[in-house]
Amino acid sequence: MRVCRAKIDLLQEVQPGAFLLGLAAPGISHEARPGQFYMLKIGEEADPFLPRPFSWLRRGPQASCNGDRVEILFQVVGKGTARLARMPLGEELQVLGPLGRGWEFDTGGFPLLLGGGIGAASLISLLEELPPKLRLDSWALVGARSGNQLWCGEEMSRMGAKVMLASQDGLKGFHGTVLELLKHEQDSLLRAGTEVFACGPWEMLRQVALWASSKGLPCQISVETPMACGVGVCLGCAVRLSGSRGYVRACQEGPVFRAEEIEWD
Repeated sequence: MRVCRAKIDLLQEVQPGAFLLGLAAPGISHEARPGQFYMLKIGEEADPFLPRPFSWLRRGPQASCNGDRVEILFQVVGKGTARLARMPLGEELQVLGPLGRGWEFDTGGFPLLLGGGIGAASLISLLEELPPKLRLDSWALVGARSGNQLWCGEEMSRMGAKVMLASQDGLKGFHGTVLELLKHEQDSLLRAGTEVFACGPWEMLRQVALWASSKGLPCQISVETPMACGVGVCLGCAVRLSGSRGYVRACQEGPVFRAEEIEWD
């Protein structure tokens, strides 16, 4: 984990209201593992006072970045992200990270990636770090409310994965949710060694966890929870464990969990 001042070297709107942010600082992504996240303090003013958590999606694109660069995808949802979207290139942000527990993957399996909305960004870092042959053999299902919000799926396709898209307005890909697409295509997707990796809204994750359990598939999920510190102090990101085992912190013990670890009801 590092605390640094990182310079903005890329800020590009890639779909309506969603921006690709590039940050450069010595060693900023050197220790990053897929599924981990960073806390960004946006501006020096008191409002917004608290930093915000963001998943990272890749170190590059330059292969020679030597861990000195990281890219983050964010959606404008409030005052802080609206300010971030207006920042000029060259501006510096206070960055803390990488933080949390990321994805774990056995190269003997076949990944089935399920992404809902902007949450699919966390799966791009996993896909990027897979061995090239396995990346080409991976399935990724990505859904969004609108067909013009599927940049993550299109990016995964450019990276070589076999991708299916779903949009609830029917503008692109399957007409429906990513979960409906999964159930529609499940017979062609499943094979021995399939492991599910999912990130998106809570209800989507709950339904994916139930589906994976019914199929006997190992499943990891990355939860999206509000958090104020990212280091386990504020307890704002508590997640309830199954079997009356109490609560853990998504920022420290997560955000990636085995699906069976979570109390979904």
